[in-house]
Parts: sequence; C-alpha cells; structure tokens
Amino acid sequence: NELADLIEIRLDYLQDKNLYQDSEEILKATIEVRQKPLIFTYRSGKKESVPNRNIQSINRLLSNRTRDLAIDYFDFDLSANNTIAFHLYSTYQHLFGQSAKIILSHHNFENCDSEELFSVYNRLATLTPEVIKIASKASRLTDQLIIFSLLETAQKENLNLIALAMGEAGQMSRILAPSHGSFLTFTALEKGLEAAPGQFTLEEMHLLYRVKTISQETKVYCLLGCPVGHSMSPHMHNAALSALGENGVYLPVSIPSNELKEFVEKFLHPKTRQMKWSFNGASVTVPHKIAIQGLLDEIDPIAKEIGAVNTILVKDKRLIGYNTDVVGAIAPLKTMLNLTNAKVSVLGAGGAARAVVVGLKREGAGITVYGRDEKKLSYLMKNLGVIGKHFNESDKLNCDLLINTTPIGMQGWQSESQMPINPEALKNCGMVYDLVYNPLVTPLLQEAQKQGLPILSGLEMLIAQAVEQLKLWTGLEPSSEIMRNAVLKKLS
Repeated sequence: NELADLIEIRLDYLQDKNLYQDSEEILKATIEVRQKPLIFTYRSGKKESVPNRNIQSINRLLSNRTRDLAIDYFDFDLSANNTIAFHLYSTYQHLFGQSAKIILSHHNFENCDSEELFSVYNRLATLTPEVIKIASKASRLTDQLIIFSLLETAQKENLNLIALAMGEAGQMSRILAPSHGSFLTFTALEKGLEAAPGQFTLEEMHLLYRVKTISQETKVYCLLGCPVGHSMSPHMHNAALSALGENGVYLPVSIPSNELKEFVEKFLHPKTRQMKWSFNGASVTVPHKIAIQGLLDEIDPIAKEIGAVNTILVKDKRLIGYNTDVVGAIAPLKTMLNLTNAKVSVLGAGGAARAVVVGLKREGAGITVYGRDEKKLSYLMKNLGVIGKHFNESDKLNCDLLINTTPIGMQGWQSESQMPINPEALKNCGMVYDLVYNPLVTPLLQEAQKQGLPILSGLEMLIAQAVEQLKLWTGLEPSSEIMRNAVLKKLS
C-alpha cells in the first residue's frame, strides 16, 4: 500500500502451505511483488521450552550474519519457539545472498509490568539486534506510561525500539509512539483485518490522525468518554485543525469511570502529569460531564450553572471547564421554532439535559424533564426550576417540542430498545429533536417522520458546540462546513 513504509507478512496465517517444503516458493513470491521493505513474522503460538537455548540461537544468528544487510526484516519472538522462523531466515539468506535485518520482540498479552518490561528491554538490548520490539497488553490507560518511559530510555541509548500497548486501553500509544521515538507503529490494512487488539487502520492513521506529522510539539486534544468508538468528533476536529493549519491532533480516549481521576492526574493536569506531551484541551462526553467537575481547577459560570462540563481548556497550568452544549443545542433549534412560551419535554436528566434546559430557560420555554435517576432529576428541579417526572410517565406527552438527550438509539449503545419512548407518545408532539447524531436519522426521528412531524438531528448541535470548543482551544474560527462534510463523509 502507498501509505505504508513497511509491510508485515504474517507467515503464520498461511494455512495452505508447508513452511518447510514451500519456504523458497513463499519467499520468492513475496519478494517479487514487493512494494516496500518487508517484515517476515511467524508467531508459532508455542512457548520456547528451553528459553536460554533460544537466546543462544538468536545470539549466534546475530553474530554470524553477512555485513551487507538486506532491506527486509525477520521478527524473532524472544520467548517463543522460533524453529520455523530460523528455517525461513536461513532460506532467505540462501536465496538472496544477504542476511535480513533482525527484530527481536517480546509480547505480553496479559499485562504491562514495568519491572518485567524494562528487564526484557535490557536483555534484548545486550543482543544488539537492528530493532527491539515490546508489545504489552494495557489493562488500564496508565499502563501506557510504561511504554513511553521505555521509548524515552531507548532514545537516550540511541537504540531502535518499537513499543506499544495493545488493547483499547493502549490505543493512544499506537498513534503517539512514533512521535516519542518508536521505530514504527503497526496498523491494519482495513477494519476486520487487525493482527492485534487495538490496531487502527492504515487509512485512519495517515488520513485521520496524520501520524507522520505528529511531533512532541504537536498540540494534543482528546475526547474523554466511554464508549468513544462511535464518535464523529475525531473526524470533525482533525479535519478542522488541518484546515486551520494547526499543528494539532484530536484523539479518542475511552475512559471507564473508575479511571477518570487517575487519567486526569497522570495525563492531563500540567502540575501532576507524567505524560510528556503538549496536551491543550479535551471534549467531555457520556458519562463524565458531571464527574469531571471535581477534577478541575476552575469552572466557567455557564458550566457551573448547568452543573456539567463538556470542554476542558489548559491555561496557565490550570484545567478550566466550559460548556459549549448550550450554544450547540439551542442555535440550530431557534432557526426552526419560536421557543418563547413553548412547551418542551426533555428525555434524560444527565449532563446534556442540563445544558439543554439552561438554553431553553433563557429562551423563555416551559420545560418538563423525564428521568430515571432521582438524584439527577431532583438537581434539575431544585437548581433549574423545571417540572420533573419519572421516565415511565413519558408515554403521556403533550408538547410543542420533544428533545431526546439520552444515548438511546446511538450506534454502538446497548439498550433493550432503540427507541427512548413508546412511538404512540409522539402523537401529541409538535416537533422532535434528537441529540444523537450517529446514525444521522435515529429510530426516534424515523418514527417522527412517519407521523409527519418536523425533525432536527443532533448533527447540527454536534457541529455548533464543536466550533465553540475549537474557538476556546485555538482562538481561531473553524469552518463549520468542513466539519459537517467530515462527519457526513464518515457517516455515509
């Protein structure tokens, strides 16, 4: 592929070939169609029964190579049975009269243990291969700090190291590792062809995250939520940052609620962060908009009134919380409906609902909120003066406008039904607004259309609030059209 610098050939995926008998045929075939340098990898899946003998064999291999090295690489796993890999390597030498370069690798699919990984790194470094590779499963987001620490050590020692954390909790390391000195990072050719958990596609890495343009000076922005895989925000923000000519990248970070505090302390806060990067701001989404407040140094008055934060700005070594959802939610709505004295029913009582309610109140609307969480509902009733009812009562709607602020109907969201309410309840509604934007027309909006009601998609709110976020972060005016086109392209 044009976008790749090297191509890994996973020889263990060849089911219909005998790697002993057909080794010459396989190697000749791969070299003949070569577009880039190749990495030949054979993962036996078997642990080496006599580890020291394996290390001795690798050491012998490294010391007996020709001086004129080929452009290709062979990957030998330190702790695996490398019998077939050794055979293929010697076949390569015999066929092409050159020794391939060597990657010595270590994989831990269970956890990231700092002591173990540094011990392995030191052992591999003494064998002096061309490249060392360490890949370890991240159980928590902070496990990635070990990976960046290894890369820092390798840079000081002038060694070629590939280091990354596997799994969803390690995805950030796959994008940022090259800018921290990793010799390379691995991608999948396309969705469904991932060779390891957490891989992005080649297209995502190059066109969405622009990995080759990221340096340690690149300003990093994040989306903090759980889940975040469905989000269009990376497509929208990265397109806008690129169009603005900003040296910035926007990354999705899936954070379980029990890791939020630790992530803020070790990755985000300028005074306590252990990650060496130019973090400049974040978007905050479900389920962290309310909880994040207690981890910030300052909260803007509008966000304080709402009691929810959807944007973080780093300023003067402080984390400041804002809420751009008010502008985002109300601006597109005002172009379709006069909200003064309008009867509005709001589904959900979370962070998004709070922003919507504050915006509606400013426009003079009468508001009833339907929620399941009594604590959240009572907050809205007490602090924002709305009528609060249990979600079960939403079957008896009678309103000019219905707004869904729950994630029900969102792609990737698990719920019993994709409809937040009974379709019959729409009969007494004048208009339906769904803050969910993926899919563009949700099951709720489809049903509203069937009943002849005007609808508004959450896409317009998404763009409006994101424009405000980028203004806060960069001081520049982004193109809403570029952002809209990026989302529509991805959704189509």
